[in-house]
Amino acid sequence: MNKSVFQNNQRVQQALMHSQINRNIMKNNLSADPNIKPEEIVVESDNMQQTIHINPNQDYQRLVPQVIMPSVYKGNRQQLKHLTGFMQKKSPHFIQGFQKKYCILENRKLSYYNPEKKTLLEGSLNFDLQDYQYSEQRNSQNKIIEFKLIPKGCEKEFIFRNENLQEIQIWAQTVQEHLNLSDGKTKQMTFLSKTPKFWKHYQFSHLQVQEECDNGDIVLFKSKDRFAATTRVLLGSEFDHVGILYKENSQLYVYEAVQTGVGTFRWDYLKQQEWYKFYEKVCIRKLNYAQKNEYGVQTRFLEFINDNLGNDYSLNIGKFFRFTSTIKKPSDNQQGEKKRSYFCSELVAKAYKEMGLLDQVKSSTRYYPNDFTQEKQLQLLQGATLSPEFLVIFEG
Repeated sequence: MNKSVFQNNQRVQQALMHSQINRNIMKNNLSADPNIKPEEIVVESDNMQQTIHINPNQDYQRLVPQVIMPSVYKGNRQQLKHLTGFMQKKSPHFIQGFQKKYCILENRKLSYYNPEKKTLLEGSLNFDLQDYQYSEQRNSQNKIIEFKLIPKGCEKEFIFRNENLQEIQIWAQTVQEHLNLSDGKTKQMTFLSKTPKFWKHYQFSHLQVQEECDNGDIVLFKSKDRFAATTRVLLGSEFDHVGILYKENSQLYVYEAVQTGVGTFRWDYLKQQEWYKFYEKVCIRKLNYAQKNEYGVQTRFLEFINDNLGNDYSLNIGKFFRFTSTIKKPSDNQQGEKKRSYFCSELVAKAYKEMGLLDQVKSSTRYYPNDFTQEKQLQLLQGATLSPEFLVIFEG
């Protein structure tokens, strides 16, 4: 079989057209063109590889998409020093001055947290997703006393200092090393600076989501249209839509309830079809659950997905006043009974119930998109937790 590697889709489209013509000829009992041979075509872009097997003598094509993770995700880049400790960060409010923060620098990402609650994120700068201008201030002994990071494309400043001059030298030098080896600097990325208050969330590339997310992870959407804005006001939520992720044959899918009903779509379509442009913000929350991959848990979760595909969507006043679940098992003679309808957050809550992660008594209709945000701190059962929100970056 011939194998070719191309950097765009032009050759693929040409090969598919020729292959389709040849199969149409065969269907009409005519002789196929002997010059069209079975072929394997590999199309590569910056982060995606797709292998297409084309056989003109068969009435099908097999498409095998494969994500090529850049070196930042494969971990084959030069190992960088990992730092943790306290620094002082200048507040954007002039009166407050510098405030103590607990800081972590790892894998080209500088994050700072509440000094008392060291897991409470206050800001995160991912150097692989944004180019930063670095500058520093020195004293009369030529020692660094503070350093400044400005995301290129906006005027926001992140200024750090430390009373211990020896420690601030180490922090400043190590930050520069992380910056110099980052994708943000190499590719001169500036799109993140256009996202309002992007530093308030961890940032995740859409490719990282494809690679690292799995069954049961949550995806939150903040849409741009006016109807969605009205929904957010009515529900008291920053987000107007929520879905749940699952994997099938190594491909990541979004399972959701929308106005057309309960359905699913491939995660990578958000980028490939440019659907992400309909959203002001997309965030991911990873499900941390020790028993998540157990057979029973996965079986119940995937059965729920399959059983409810195609069900209707509904959001009505009656659902708002249903406080407890109506748990009812259908009998064998109830095959023609009308299927249950769902609102988006109701569908996610029900899926979590099937996994044993939410109270079975509380009605799934009592969950809204805002309940799945980090602000609400949803309490899950069996020791399960949801990660902080990761802002998904589709550009680049």
